[in-house]
Amino acid sequence: MLEKLQVQIAAAAALAVAYFFMSRLVRPWEPGGTMVFIPAGDYGRLAVFAVLVWLLSVGCAILTLSARPDGALLAVLIGAAGFALKSGPARLLLQSRNGEFGRLFVLLAGEALVMSAVVAGAIAVIFLVRAAARRVCPSLVWIAPAPVESPEAGSTKKDKGRKDKKNAPSGTGGLPHVGAALLMEMAVALILLLITFRSTDRGQIAFALAASFFLSALAAHQTFPIRISAPFWVGPILMAALVFILGWVGVGGSEGPAWYTAQMAAKNLPFRAALPIDWLTFGGAGAVAGFWLSSRINEAKTKSTETPGRKD
Repeated sequence: MLEKLQVQIAAAAALAVAYFFMSRLVRPWEPGGTMVFIPAGDYGRLAVFAVLVWLLSVGCAILTLSARPDGALLAVLIGAAGFALKSGPARLLLQSRNGEFGRLFVLLAGEALVMSAVVAGAIAVIFLVRAAARRVCPSLVWIAPAPVESPEAGSTKKDKGRKDKKNAPSGTGGLPHVGAALLMEMAVALILLLITFRSTDRGQIAFALAASFFLSALAAHQTFPIRISAPFWVGPILMAALVFILGWVGVGGSEGPAWYTAQMAAKNLPFRAALPIDWLTFGGAGAVAGFWLSSRINEAKTKSTETPGRKD
């Protein structure tokens, strides 16, 4: 309960600060404009956005010292959604780029990939804050549970080591498991997005991305319980890049009213109306939430297999 409360408080505080105050520093120049940076050629505003997200990371890391680091990252991404909520619809961006849609989609794909650097920076800030706090008051900082040894007597050392690995919370690892988890998350998310993404309204975009990646990350982590969250928050960013590349392919060589052509391109993938910042915040937060919940579920399962009153 304490861990969940910390994450909820940090997320609510970060969202309020980003929405009411920080967003004024990176809002689009035109009223109601879309929250994009690279397509607008505004790299300075992109740098400011990254710094603001990292400042949110400092606050969230302090408020969630007794929670898992992924809880702090979840609070940061929910808070950063305050920037996305200030954005206008993607169709305004399309209408303003008459005849330049191939280049626009390529720039959007690039911006989506740049968002991964923003998340990586946030993770680095969280771990730096925790490292500093551990020096001052180590009892306040969350410590990962150690692998649980098998309580069964008479087992061989080899069998025991195998059971320890099996019972360890979120214990599988290695590049094959990481890749499998990422692919499974993206595959499940694609199916769910095709079901949930029924319109291009901002509220629908937020719900579809958050719900789809929450469920897909939860399912992927339950199947491949790796220790790191990176493959899960990378999933929305990679899918965003692929969606925009498909948009670029779809408008290549088309004629007619440019903004209408762009809206109709890849019409079987309407979720390309989501902006890079939407994939980062709504999709990323949903994915990290699914990983965070799955980790807690696995830890609870591990504790339930321990034999009461016995110590190895």
